[in-house]
Amino acid sequence: MSTVNNMDEFAAVSNILIAMCIGFCKLTNMLIRRKEIIDLMDMFLEEPCATSNIEEERIQMKYDDRVRRTTLRYTILIETSVSMTVLNSLRTNFQHGRLTYKGWIPYNYTSEILFPLTFAFQLAAVFVQSLVHGAADTLFFGVLTQIYCQLEILLFRLNDVTTNSQGTLQRFVRHHNCIYQLAEMINRTLYLTIFSQIFGSSLLLCLSLFQLIKVDILSTEFCASICYLLIMTLQSFLYCWYGNEVKLKSIDLSDMIFHSNWTMLSKDSKQILQIAMNRTRSPIELETAHVITVNIDLFVILIKTSYSVYNLLQSS
Repeated sequence: MSTVNNMDEFAAVSNILIAMCIGFCKLTNMLIRRKEIIDLMDMFLEEPCATSNIEEERIQMKYDDRVRRTTLRYTILIETSVSMTVLNSLRTNFQHGRLTYKGWIPYNYTSEILFPLTFAFQLAAVFVQSLVHGAADTLFFGVLTQIYCQLEILLFRLNDVTTNSQGTLQRFVRHHNCIYQLAEMINRTLYLTIFSQIFGSSLLLCLSLFQLIKVDILSTEFCASICYLLIMTLQSFLYCWYGNEVKLKSIDLSDMIFHSNWTMLSKDSKQILQIAMNRTRSPIELETAHVITVNIDLFVILIKTSYSVYNLLQSS
C-alpha cells in the first residue's frame, strides 16, 4: 500500500486524480448525450443552416478546414505532453523500480514480471485519458466554430434580405432562430464537459505550478511539468476564447443589420429586422452552473483563483 508522505506527493497524486475525474466527466457526458450530439451535428446539415450557393459553401469550407487544423494541432500538443511525461517517468522512475503515480495496488508489483506490466498500465491509462480529453475538447471547439460559421453565413444572407423577396427575409429569420437553438443545445448537451473543465482546471493549474517550482530547472521532470502546465493553461484558454468569439460575433449582427440597406424594405420587413436586432441584445453565451459565462473574463478569474490556491498550498 502506498501512502502520501509530504505535500509534493499530495500535489502529484491530486493532479492526476483531478485530471482523471475531468476526463471521466467528459467521457460520461459524450456517452449519455450521444444521441443529442448526433442531432446537433445533423442540424448543421439541414435547412436553414445548410449552404445554398457557392459563396456559402466557401464560407463553410473555410471553417471546416479550420476545425480540422485545430483538431490536428491540439491533438499533437496533447500527445507531445504525454510523451514528455512517459520519457521522464522512464528516466526517473522505471530505472529505480518506482511507479509513475502512487496508488493502492492489490498485489505485490515489485517482481520482475509484474512491475513492468503495472508501470505500463499506468502510462496506458494516461494515454487513454489524453485521447478522451482531446476528443471532448475538439468536439466543443468544433461545434463552436460551426456556430461562428453559421453567423458568418447569416451575415452573408443579410445582403440578399435587402435586395430580394419576402421569402428570403423569412429564411433569414428562421436561420437566426436556429442558431440560437443550436447554442441552447450546446449549453444543454455539453454542460457536464464545460462544468468539469472550468472548475477542475483551476485546481490543476495551481497544482501544476506547485509541482513546477519544486523540480530542478535542468531536469527532464521540469520539461515534462512545463509542457503539462502549458497544455492545462491552453485548454482552459481555448474554452474561454471560443465562447468569447461566438458571443462577440452574435453581437456584431445588430450592427450589420443597422448598416445594411434596410431603408429599401417594406414596413413589415423593417419590423422583422428590428425584432432580430432586439434579440441580439441577449448575445449567444455559453454558461456553466447557470451563472458563470464562459468567456475571456472567466479565464482571467481562473488564473487569479489558481494563484490564490497556489499561495494557500505554499503556506501550508
